[in-house]
Amino acid sequence: MKNNQKRISLDEIQLARAFAILAVLVVHSTSSGVTSIPTDSFLFPLYNFLNIAGKLGTPTFIMLSSFVLFYNYYPRVANWIIMKKFYIKRLKFILVPYILFSVIYFSVKWYMYYDYPSLAFALNKFLTLLALGKAHPHLYFVFISVQLYVLFPLLLIMFKKSSFLRKNAIWIGILLQWIWVILNKNYFHITLKGSISLSYISFYFVGAYLGIYYFEIREKIKAQSYKEKVLLPLFIGYGAIVILYTGFMYLVRINVYPNVAEQLPQIVSRYLYEFTWATNALFAGLVLFYLAHIANKRFGNRTKIVFMEIGATSFGIYLIHPLFLMLFRGILSAGSPFLYHSWQVLTFILVGMISWLVVRFIFRYIPHYWVIFGKLPEQQKLPLKNKR
Repeated sequence: MKNNQKRISLDEIQLARAFAILAVLVVHSTSSGVTSIPTDSFLFPLYNFLNIAGKLGTPTFIMLSSFVLFYNYYPRVANWIIMKKFYIKRLKFILVPYILFSVIYFSVKWYMYYDYPSLAFALNKFLTLLALGKAHPHLYFVFISVQLYVLFPLLLIMFKKSSFLRKNAIWIGILLQWIWVILNKNYFHITLKGSISLSYISFYFVGAYLGIYYFEIREKIKAQSYKEKVLLPLFIGYGAIVILYTGFMYLVRINVYPNVAEQLPQIVSRYLYEFTWATNALFAGLVLFYLAHIANKRFGNRTKIVFMEIGATSFGIYLIHPLFLMLFRGILSAGSPFLYHSWQVLTFILVGMISWLVVRFIFRYIPHYWVIFGKLPEQQKLPLKNKR
């Protein structure tokens, strides 16, 4: 039934966001390990696995963003008033924090690492990085999200008008993304492809499909036949691709892959990275989406509250955690192997906890907090102890 009533929020989405931000923290916490410890270290394969297998967080956030948009807006009658409010809210709560943190990261790195010849040069450099989502590597996600919001009204109209597009959104999205990959590889040669929404169009379309058919899919999941025909192959496929992806990147990092590539068909070696990354991220996002629904049923009350809180503050944690990561790595960058590896684990824990504390403090005590970290979900604004 189509109306202008907003749908109820889903706890499963906050749980999925919590899982995704934890994966982001794992990737960023292990990034120094895979670049600094010797490749013949017995712990290097573990660092490589965690660093590569964890690269599901940002694509999952993109898929969840698309899901939320279509879940909320597809059943409603789209008109100029609704779209105007949509643009104001989304760009206000996303674009403003993006610009603010771009300034912060650019300024910090300017102070720590760079010596620009003049203020005019630095300003021009900043504006270029801002326009590309590159003031700091992780900000590309926000830049991609802004592109999704710009495209969303057009996508919404297309999905409303075409039942073929709605029903076949998954394979159409994958096809469009691969058309872009092939064209860019052979003709466009755009090196900053990670800042272009076409590199994530499959996640947009999969999120749209899930958002439109969410309640139908949730009913189908209960059937044993659906679990055997859809969910079991999904988990098997994810297991296979994560082994392939982590193994491929391990060979790249130990500098063995060039020899292996010579034995592979050219089309395989040419597109193996894009295939493993995109397929792993897509499978992982779907698996994580399903696991969030399982967790919603099986988590105890206290555990669920913790993960719901992490999910609710995930955008703020995503924005600020690299600052603390830079700080911790400056404190201890070397030492005995035991000290170094222990510090990596401690860094993951402390960066996550401190980032959450800062985000929650600002949400709680700073007026107009949305300028810094965007909008906190309504149901998460009260102190946790009052949400029994």
